[in-house]
Amino acid sequence: MTHLKSLAAPRHYPKTTGVFATRPRPGPHPAHESIPLIVLVRDILGLAEDAATAKKIIKMRKILVDGKVVIDHRFPLGLMDVVSIPDNEEYYRILPFPGKGLSPLKIDAEEARFKLGQILRKMHVKGGHLQFTLHDGRNLRFKEVDEARTYRTYDTFKISIPDQTVLGYQRMEVGAYAFIHHGSKMGLHGRITVIRREVAYPDKPTVTIEGTRIGKVTTLLTHVMPVGDEKPWLALP
Repeated sequence: MTHLKSLAAPRHYPKTTGVFATRPRPGPHPAHESIPLIVLVRDILGLAEDAATAKKIIKMRKILVDGKVVIDHRFPLGLMDVVSIPDNEEYYRILPFPGKGLSPLKIDAEEARFKLGQILRKMHVKGGHLQFTLHDGRNLRFKEVDEARTYRTYDTFKISIPDQTVLGYQRMEVGAYAFIHHGSKMGLHGRITVIRREVAYPDKPTVTIEGTRIGKVTTLLTHVMPVGDEKPWLALP
């Protein structure tokens, strides 16, 4: 099925008068946490007046996602994805905005050369290497196992796109700059002051962040991504 009822679409979808909205194709981000490429091109950025024109722009290889050409109009765009439109010299990063949900944030060409990926899974693979699966489904494999052993889930890699060279690494630790990407406080960011990892059931690990636009907030550890040390590595809403 390529469509879903507009009333059932995620809140970050633009409001339309039609009955149906485009359903994202299965991909690196869950459907409810993504924006189909055609919706971004036509409804959010206003680069086309109708679906046919938007599809033509996409098929003409005018749009890049994370440095690679994408011609699937239903491709799901999600957290930290970088959308480039070289002909217009326009670049955007997909981020959740406070009270709004996912939306493109305009960035410069320099920042469009990298993205951040949060570690969700860590495992040993063939050859004695360690493999890390990031939030967008990509995998990073390390030969230097001794160093890689210190990397933990919920830490963040800064990687170049599209070649995936590791440019930086930030631990989930007190003092790090962090961004809240899920929950009622999504879109807020500031410095981590407290991390509670060891808790008794039914409590869950939490993180306290200070310096947000509404002051100190506490949220689930799984809702937080480290995005820098003394200051963020990227523009934030």
